[in-house]
Amino acid sequence: MKPNSIAKNTMFMTVASVLQKVISFVYFAIVAREVGAVDTGKYFFALAFTTIFVVFVDLGLSNVLVREGSKMKEKIQDYFSSILFVKFFLSILSYIAVVVVINLMGYEIETKHLVYVSSVTMLFDSLHLTLYSTLRAFGNLKYEAIGISMSQALTFILGTYFLFAGFPLIYLMYAFLIPSILNVLFASVIVLFKYHLKFKLKYDKQILKYIIPIVIPFALAAIFGRVYSFIDSILLSKIAGDEVLGWYSIPSKIAYALNFVPMALVAALYPKFSEYFAHDKQKLNFVFHQSIKYLLLVSLPFIVIVLLLSEDIILAFFSGEYLNSVLPLKILMFGVIFAYLNFIFGAILNACDRQKTQTSLIGVMMILNIGLNLLFIPRFGAVGASFAALIGNLVLSLFSLYFIAKFNKFDFGFLNRMFVQLLITILVMFVVTFYIDKYFGFIVAFFVGSFAYLIMLFVTRTITKKQILEMVMLTSR
Repeated sequence: MKPNSIAKNTMFMTVASVLQKVISFVYFAIVAREVGAVDTGKYFFALAFTTIFVVFVDLGLSNVLVREGSKMKEKIQDYFSSILFVKFFLSILSYIAVVVVINLMGYEIETKHLVYVSSVTMLFDSLHLTLYSTLRAFGNLKYEAIGISMSQALTFILGTYFLFAGFPLIYLMYAFLIPSILNVLFASVIVLFKYHLKFKLKYDKQILKYIIPIVIPFALAAIFGRVYSFIDSILLSKIAGDEVLGWYSIPSKIAYALNFVPMALVAALYPKFSEYFAHDKQKLNFVFHQSIKYLLLVSLPFIVIVLLLSEDIILAFFSGEYLNSVLPLKILMFGVIFAYLNFIFGAILNACDRQKTQTSLIGVMMILNIGLNLLFIPRFGAVGASFAALIGNLVLSLFSLYFIAKFNKFDFGFLNRMFVQLLITILVMFVVTFYIDKYFGFIVAFFVGSFAYLIMLFVTRTITKKQILEMVMLTSR
């Protein structure tokens, strides 16, 4: 089956991701306001803890399925069956590990129960990740977009009902579990009836012998990346307590809510990076540079607005109980710029057979991040965790660029022009947003600042109609 274009797939995933992140943000704001900082800390800890362990169910197998399946679509069934076989046993081992570790850490019974239910959700999430990976290999992200949107909407409906009906905190975990199960059923129907893949666990020695050497660096990178991303929440919970983690969860959630841009772009670009690396290096170079440009174009205005309006956002959406979240939020927003670029950098390294380099980089950054958190959290709490994240993302970006330049030449003229154009555009937006907020409030400032940004993009010729058409034509098939 002919794959959809990058532009079309990016549109599907962007729309779905925006809906998911908006619903998720509103839902989390409701939860945080209703249950308070301490219970928010417990809730956030359970999700962060199981998010680390879910990586041991997948171990990068889904990435391998997408990469190898997009190259040899006739072998997707073989990869799919073999990966299901491996993940069945990994699921059992991972759940046992969750139960053992959370008990060894000595948390109270309520927190343990939150983790137990969240871990079951983890298993279903990993399964639908594999199912949607087969669709990515076929070049179709439409159904994944539908699935994640409907799943998040159902979580919002169930969670809001449980919350206002006075159910215990653990029911908020059921609000994740039920939609995850339904998402698996939906994805299964598409894979089975549209693409005619069979659900069978198959021990295929030849396939496993081929994919295991490939998956090892992906697995290590996934483990390192997950620990790197969520260890701050675990350490905050143990060192500073649930209330401080509750404060930190707000900026962390806001930063995560803005992830829809790099996630959608990478979902569509990853198979193309792999294809162009094998068949057309010139297209690879062009798409890589353009991906950086459009990532920054879309993400920078959100980052600037959150930086300027951080206190207003905290008070409006959460409450005065979370004012200690303002400074960590501002620090995290600076780090988000580099975090988003790392999505692109990691994708091109993995797609271009540099997964060992990517794994090594994330491993080093994981160690650095743990060290920084252990150094900063006892003295500065949530602010220290934010500084650790900023430094880690910046260092990872610099090292990634160094290794990418070894096989994909940079057009520094293009990058310099883009930087100057974006700098002028952002400065104008900053000034407009700052003064509008001062006299008319943050809601008006948000819309006027966004409008000023769009105008300046064309005034500075940061983006033109010709450039948009050129990118769409090149990435379409």
